[in-house]
Amino acid sequence: MPNSMSPKKKYIVIPWDFSEGSEIALKHAVQLAKVVNNGIALLYINNIKGGIFGGFSKKHKEDELKKIESELTARAEEISKEFDLECRAFVRQGKAKQIAQEIIHTVNANLMVMFRAVQGNKNTLSVRDFLRILKGAFIPFIIVETPPSHDYYKEIVVPIDDDRRYRESLAWIIYMSNYYQCNINLMKPYLTDEFRKKDLANNVYFTKKMLDKQNIIYGVKTAKKKEAFKTAIFNFAGIIEADMVMMTAKYYLKWISGKSHESFDIPVMCIPPRADLSKYSSFI
Repeated sequence: MPNSMSPKKKYIVIPWDFSEGSEIALKHAVQLAKVVNNGIALLYINNIKGGIFGGFSKKHKEDELKKIESELTARAEEISKEFDLECRAFVRQGKAKQIAQEIIHTVNANLMVMFRAVQGNKNTLSVRDFLRILKGAFIPFIIVETPPSHDYYKEIVVPIDDDRRYRESLAWIIYMSNYYQCNINLMKPYLTDEFRKKDLANNVYFTKKMLDKQNIIYGVKTAKKKEAFKTAIFNFAGIIEADMVMMTAKYYLKWISGKSHESFDIPVMCIPPRADLSKYSSFI
């Protein structure tokens, strides 16, 4: 494992807790990293308030933290050798928000891949927690629950509606398609309100114009009249064996986070709100 990082190299961050879920996230991250020559950063977060060592002496806490750091460093070295890519280990104690933003800046991160929940302290950190923690960092998440279905990403499903904030996804749609030669499948809801239909049509027109400019293959599908939009999206994704569903944080919070958990085999990329598209201008 290298002792220093290139200032130009980007890294994919994996929140790590030594679980099977972390190893599943790793499989996806390796696929992504190899295509764009990214490195991988394993991040273990221990909250300073008690944390997983609450009730123990200061020395005991320090010893346990050193043990974790040694184990994580060893795992990072194994990953580097196994997959022939740069992998670094970070063990941090403190406030999760400060830690995560520090690491993203340190490794020049452009993506996070995580299992749907990560045990890094006495409380489980969910995707909702990371959206709050990284507000303003503009780092998209890929949330996974099962290993990759294919050797590479080919089909991506993208919900498109009448909300102008949907356009925040465009930089990442173009980025994923350009690097993976993916087909983009736009799914729009069935609308009857004339004002919403007009806004939706504007979004579709703008999206098609941008994708045509990049020579990206895409299709547009409309949900059935009496079919819930979420149901239509995941049903269609299942039919075409999609490799990912890409959505804004609005949809993730509405459909998946904070409700009774529904297992999903298809990875979901969650785009944080107010994404700074200019940051990703190098991608498109």
